[in-house]
Amino acid sequence: MSAQFGGPPSGRSPTDFFGRQDSAQRATRRMLVLFAVAVASVVAMLLGALALGKYAFMHFYGLAYFGYSPWPHARTLICVGAVIVAVMAWVSWSRIRELADGGRVVMQGIGALEIAPDTTDPVHRRLNNIVQEMAIAASVPVPDVFLLEHEAGINAFAAGHGTADAAICVTNGCLEKLARDELQGVIAHEFSHIVHGDMRLNIRLVGLLAGVVFVASTGRSLLAGNSDGNRRGYVLGQISLGLMMLCVGSIGHLAGRLVQAAVSRSREFLADAAAVQFTREQLGIVGALRKIQALAEGSQLNNVDSNEIAHMLFGEGGRWSRLLAAHPPVPTRIRALGMPYREQDIKHVSEAWQEPVQATDPDGRGVSIAGFAPATSVPPTVHARAEVPAADVPRVATPSMLTASVGHPGEAATTAAGNLLQAIPAALRDAAASLDDAPALVLSLTIATPSAQRATQLQRIEQDQGTAMRARVETLLDAAGQLAPMARLPLLQLALPRLRRLPPAQAPTLLQTMDALVRIDGGVDLYEYCLVRMVRIYLDEAARPAGASTAGPGRLFDQRADFATLCAILAGRGSDDGVAARRAWQQAMDQVLPDHGLDYAVAPAWQTSLDPLLQRLDGLRPIDKELAVEGLATVVLADGRVTIEEAELLRLICACLHCPLPPFLATT
Repeated sequence: MSAQFGGPPSGRSPTDFFGRQDSAQRATRRMLVLFAVAVASVVAMLLGALALGKYAFMHFYGLAYFGYSPWPHARTLICVGAVIVAVMAWVSWSRIRELADGGRVVMQGIGALEIAPDTTDPVHRRLNNIVQEMAIAASVPVPDVFLLEHEAGINAFAAGHGTADAAICVTNGCLEKLARDELQGVIAHEFSHIVHGDMRLNIRLVGLLAGVVFVASTGRSLLAGNSDGNRRGYVLGQISLGLMMLCVGSIGHLAGRLVQAAVSRSREFLADAAAVQFTREQLGIVGALRKIQALAEGSQLNNVDSNEIAHMLFGEGGRWSRLLAAHPPVPTRIRALGMPYREQDIKHVSEAWQEPVQATDPDGRGVSIAGFAPATSVPPTVHARAEVPAADVPRVATPSMLTASVGHPGEAATTAAGNLLQAIPAALRDAAASLDDAPALVLSLTIATPSAQRATQLQRIEQDQGTAMRARVETLLDAAGQLAPMARLPLLQLALPRLRRLPPAQAPTLLQTMDALVRIDGGVDLYEYCLVRMVRIYLDEAARPAGASTAGPGRLFDQRADFATLCAILAGRGSDDGVAARRAWQQAMDQVLPDHGLDYAVAPAWQTSLDPLLQRLDGLRPIDKELAVEGLATVVLADGRVTIEEAELLRLICACLHCPLPPFLATT
């Protein structure tokens, strides 16, 4: 069964972003089919049991000898079956609706504690710092961070429908027992689930499981509610019905668990591989797996019912048989990462364990191996506060290499993310973490570019948002204006989660103000437009996470006119030379759509046509989005050099297409 869910498309890397997106869509379809089979089996067994029950009842009381049919009519069975299916579907739908608000609901449901972005606890700051670095490297908004503070086992999971409502939860065991590089490996594993669409699959699986488990749960409730000694006939019937539903429902539950395990096991291998690609370091995630194997607590969750979220976890949350385990065995996972599994390594980790020592690093960047003797420590990676050096960002050789980095930042981008994070002034980082100041920060980024209309822009902010908002914007404006161009998008990614908490009435007015600000001078800069659109997409998806879609059935060839227009706009933005812009456009179109049959032309009013254009391109199939990104990269790289402004504009456009492009910088 695993093979049906796990493998990437033929000829693709197991960590390929677009292949994983396509694989997730196919896995969802297979999962629905298998659950439909499970539901049909449960219904068939229930109807069979009811039919046998009536037969036994009729013969036991002798009614069959008085001309009564011992078997139920087919129409009766069909009606009963339809009712059972409807009830199971309603239970699944209700559970999915409960989870419609995304990862935060899942975390609150298990009693996890939210870690604030501005926490002063050094251990929590270390976790926040790692999560922020990973988000910037992956080019996605920073997810909410939660902690299971009473769980000593080493475990973590991500939940949500997409990047706009994602949340990451770790156990206290992760914070106490893992070194920074090991914790980074675990977080990278969870980011792989976030970036590649696994969370949406997982949250649907939770809802489907609820419907399958309902029959067994109802049977258990009937058996538990038969304590009334009177009305023995009624009680006997209740016990019989409860026992029948429990037995049949347990078989359905078992089938659901098998599907859950198959979905999870295959994708855990892929997430492990992606985590190594994130950090280019096997020892981090392998070290975490070794500690799970070596320490008594392992990855067990003792204070949380892990049945529903078993397939989301980093490690096995309960003690299941290998058949029902939602994760491959730890030795198998270690070997799959190209590292040997030796019992002496596990024994060494177990012997080296000491009681945890409180971290004291003021930046939250970390002690050696928490809870282990100094002899076993690994020096933490420290990123100095400095300007972002070009050498820290991966050089781009070809459009295909750039396209392959979508969703897979690698070590260089992760290092660059750390430098970008440290290069952001403290005042701006504090504003990004504040519910009150995040809107002002986003408005500051919108008008950060020097303009002769600055006074008019500030007046518009005061008119729409009030005097207090204008004062906050003016306080942040100087720092935002001096911010390195490569740090603008990371800063926005830090601030977006705070915008999600805005009152429902405030988000639309903020977007209206941003739209007005970029149009005040009579024209709209493409970078400013993409910035505003990215915020709009995020807020729309955060408001309706269950309805958000990151891909569709569209084909690039069918949308070639839209794609040609976008390439022409990007080519014109990257060069003042009309001939060079045409050459870049032609090269991109010939590269990805050789038979396009279109001529080069720039839409004179692209500001009004770009919204529906990007929306249509966002509905492409994953494999067609891959072609689109390669074409856009070809436009940017056509002249053999890339400015920071071009690189960041390309990243913004890709973000609007739900194709997270990591930080990059190419020099001549």
